[in-house]
Amino acid sequence: MPKNIDINSVITWLTKNYQAWYVGLSIAVIIAIIAMLIGNSGFMRDIEQQTLDYRFVHFPIPEQADTNIVLVDIDNNSLDYFAEKVGIQYPFPRSFYAQMNNLFAEVGTRSVMYDMLFYDPDLNRDETYAEETDGAFAASIREHGQVILGAELLADTAKKTPSLGEFGFQMINDGPEQDLTYRGAKAPIDTLLNATTALGVTNVRTDRGGVLRHVQLFHEYQGKIYANLPVRGWLAEIEMNPTWSKGAYRIGGRRIPVDDDGEYLVNWYGAGGPDGVFRYVPISAVIQTASALRYGGEPALNPEMFRDKYIIVGASAAGLKDLKPTPFTGISAYPGMEIWAMVLSNLTQGDFVHVVSWWVNFLNTLLVSFLAFMIFTRFQLRYSNLMMVGILAYIIGIAISVWVANRAWLGIITPVTGFVLSYITIATLSFVVEGRSKLEIRKVFSRYVHPDVIQNLLKDPELVQMGGDEIYATVLFSDIYNFTTFSEGKTAPELVQYLNEYFDTLTSFVLDHNGLLDKYTGDGIMALFGAPVPRDDHAYLASQAALAHRDYSLKLREKYTELPPAVHFHLNTRIGLNSGPIVAGNIGSERRADYTAIGDDVNLAARLEGVNKVFKTKIIISESTFELVKEHFICRELDMLRVKGKTEPVKIYELIDYIGRKPEYNMGLYYRYHEGLFEYRNGNWRKAIKIFEELADGDYQDSPSQTMYERSKLLKKQRPNDWDGVFTLQSK
Repeated sequence: MPKNIDINSVITWLTKNYQAWYVGLSIAVIIAIIAMLIGNSGFMRDIEQQTLDYRFVHFPIPEQADTNIVLVDIDNNSLDYFAEKVGIQYPFPRSFYAQMNNLFAEVGTRSVMYDMLFYDPDLNRDETYAEETDGAFAASIREHGQVILGAELLADTAKKTPSLGEFGFQMINDGPEQDLTYRGAKAPIDTLLNATTALGVTNVRTDRGGVLRHVQLFHEYQGKIYANLPVRGWLAEIEMNPTWSKGAYRIGGRRIPVDDDGEYLVNWYGAGGPDGVFRYVPISAVIQTASALRYGGEPALNPEMFRDKYIIVGASAAGLKDLKPTPFTGISAYPGMEIWAMVLSNLTQGDFVHVVSWWVNFLNTLLVSFLAFMIFTRFQLRYSNLMMVGILAYIIGIAISVWVANRAWLGIITPVTGFVLSYITIATLSFVVEGRSKLEIRKVFSRYVHPDVIQNLLKDPELVQMGGDEIYATVLFSDIYNFTTFSEGKTAPELVQYLNEYFDTLTSFVLDHNGLLDKYTGDGIMALFGAPVPRDDHAYLASQAALAHRDYSLKLREKYTELPPAVHFHLNTRIGLNSGPIVAGNIGSERRADYTAIGDDVNLAARLEGVNKVFKTKIIISESTFELVKEHFICRELDMLRVKGKTEPVKIYELIDYIGRKPEYNMGLYYRYHEGLFEYRNGNWRKAIKIFEELADGDYQDSPSQTMYERSKLLKKQRPNDWDGVFTLQSK
């Protein structure tokens, strides 16, 4: 890595920006490339081909099969028929095939293809000789003119390596380079070879995994090109030389897609066998029909059924071992001849599997990777998991849709790989990023909030906006009355020790009521309720914390005759509460930042704490806090003030006690003070002075009443002309 690249800076940048769409897109491109490389591995291609098998099996199109193809089947029933009725065992005399060819010639079939190898002479039997039966077969081949015999090409040199040049042809343009070199062949005996005009190669190879999905349409042997059996049968009719262009052969104006190795992907229509998509006719019925038409008798079949048909002769009898593994293995048997029928039908109908281009698969994988990445980074887990199911449904759904609509093979495994890689990537990033985030949360809040709150934040860091967010919360400020006077004569270490003892207890009341200790302000604290985790009961919790400390202080007064410094601090603590919109978050510089709150409502809470000094009270709350807690606490309205720094008047209340708690607060004082406040606001100074004097002296000894008594006397003397019931404080 270059020296000028700081890995920590990269991680920090990624931590802040990994949820950005352009970061997600960049990562998705990389993931898509990796997924494509993985998808091209042999193992993953095998899995993808299995998904293709699923599509063939579960979405068949039997109606697409060419009805002009008829399979003449050497089946088990035909073997039994000839064994029982005629006394002939397989292999049949070639005079049987001669009768069939003659029947097909008379009716007029398009071509007759033998998925059989006649590389040895026929057998001599009691009633026939090989020379006779082979000759009859050869004569029928010449008579028909479009009989294609099978030949098998060999990788090893055969005992006899026939020259088949007259049956080969030249490809227009050089064809694809083949991975197998043929050195020999099993071809029909000379008698038959000299009679036919066409040979069809019968070689097939299974794919990895042992399933036959592809066939080679053309094979190179001894410098010539030879078509496989169905292609040669088709070429016999259209008489057109094939042309190679990359990715396809062109024959008779039709483009036949193949892979770069010239392998053709068979488009399977459905299940195989006599109950499958093609018409099977037992060879015994065909031979009986041919014999009946020649020698007299009732034919088993209507010969017209063969007119203008492609005939493929092969075997389905299990003992003849010509069953091939296909995508339908396990559902139905597939004789080799039906594979050729499937290829021939593909060619005649133009029914091909459309292998989607690599770039379409890439774009699809890119889309899946990008969506997965963005969902994981933008939504909470309970929502993102459901959306992930939707993405998997999309991958499978779009692949099935284009398959059903147009037989297009869109990859499934590669986009799934992209999906999985996206999941792993975002999980890793989340581990790194959220780990740093959680570390930051723990670092910021561990000393300032209750451990339960920290655990909630670590489970769901999105609950707090570290960068700053507006929330509705309650702010608490505290201060120690006459702290400066107390500190005179005390050393700094002594004061620190006293304050630490005091703060340890005061902070516990904040944390125990799910508050956040924002900061220590010299001899006081600032605390937030409803932050960093927003909650609706923030004012209630803040009021509980304030009263809990007040009650604790009163018990200390009863316990001590001579007050220790920390106890003295508790007894002289004043608290101000205000609720409203504040901006809370990690505020500061790159080098140093703390979680705190700012805003006018924060400043008002600080001013209300100072107003306690004016009324000689313990806890003063704003009107906004009062409206949130009035159903739970006794709150006495004290005054309406303009505090320093604000132009709008603020109603203030003294937080007294829980409603209904014993011993109950003296409600007589509560109502009498309210009467005095009414007269005071209406400028009835004499009545106000009388009421407040009554409450300040005598049994009540009420400090707020003493303050209002002194102020009423002052205002009576000044008699302000613009009196609106609001008193302006000139000090904090």
